[in-house]
Amino acid sequence: QKEMESLAFNSGGGKQIAPAQRITDFVSQKISKNIPKSSYVPGTVSSPLHDILPKDISRRLRKSLIIFNQRMKGYYTEEAQILAVESRTSSPLRIPRDRETLMHIGVSGLFPSGEGAGYAGGIVSAAIDGERCAEQAFNFVIK
Repeated sequence: QKEMESLAFNSGGGKQIAPAQRITDFVSQKISKNIPKSSYVPGTVSSPLHDILPKDISRRLRKSLIIFNQRMKGYYTEEAQILAVESRTSSPLRIPRDRETLMHIGVSGLFPSGEGAGYAGGIVSAAIDGERCAEQAFNFVIK
């Protein structure tokens, strides 16, 4: 994991620029000559993600993209791209909270939630945790 992150970071020039590759080039294992514009704000740079990712993951991802294209057309195109690498999405710490009330164990009325508080690892789990905490906060205020 650390090696993959280091390779990706260095491919981005040691900044938050994300290494990227067109999906078609990734499957063909060739470096993209240019990269389509991305919504990733710091920017992207063409990089050999087929070499940055571990060989086994790269091989399986290439096969999966081909199979996915056979089942659902329109995603495997020259404009589609892969950006790398986000391999850690969880907070390195966890703010303590009660298992039942979801309230902070030392601060009444505080409901630590989501990824930053250490209770989620991505957008979906953060949304679910946020919803649970919102319900508990509502119950706390009503009482």
